[in-house]
Amino acid sequence: MVANIQAYLENLRQPWGQIYYDILFEQLQNIKGKRVLDFGSGFGLVANRLAQDNEVLAVEPNEEMVALRVQDHPYQQLVGSLDQLANLEDASFDVILCHNVLEYVEDRKLVLEEFTRLLKPDGLLSIVKHNEVGRVLQTVVFENDTRKALNLLAGQDLETHSMGLAQAYDLDAVVEDLAFEVQHYQGIRVFYGLQDNLFKGQDGWRESMLQMELAVCQDSPYRDMAFFQHYSLKRS
Repeated sequence: MVANIQAYLENLRQPWGQIYYDILFEQLQNIKGKRVLDFGSGFGLVANRLAQDNEVLAVEPNEEMVALRVQDHPYQQLVGSLDQLANLEDASFDVILCHNVLEYVEDRKLVLEEFTRLLKPDGLLSIVKHNEVGRVLQTVVFENDTRKALNLLAGQDLETHSMGLAQAYDLDAVVEDLAFEVQHYQGIRVFYGLQDNLFKGQDGWRESMLQMELAVCQDSPYRDMAFFQHYSLKRS
């Protein structure tokens, strides 16, 4: 399955697509006055948000997504991938974002080695990744597809709604021997993926669900069963 950009864009316009960013923006709210690299910036929603208070460079390989990107605030946009990073100076960023990207990358260590080069000492690396436990829970409860869930447990890649096959990975194994130290992690989408979409169109659902998600996103076991996990790593 190849990426269906229009389907992905339409999903982001729905309450269940918007709340992911509601949660993420809350978790990123303390990033101010920094030079930020958003690698795999998609439609530019995070780059645009952080550009209110930061100098942001966004890098995205998909030209269709770049053409549809949000830009209410000024930030620089490059089209490409590792080829664009190669042209950037060493230790030139305070913060690097890599959100839901490494699931689709063949050589994750190569990407992280570039991040190591580009981050300043004590710089922040923000990684959002799929969580296997959350993927299985949503598949069983929301999709009612136990066969698919068993395949996920057996190591099969997840066929996402619009972005193709997403491969689960162990972040600790990927950053092993690299100059990164995990500081903490938070959950994103603990409950919402377990609810029927009928609830999500009700008045006030988005606001109340955001309050609930933020109340538990830093606590186990809730963050350990979220569909996404947001890791903060420090460049040592």
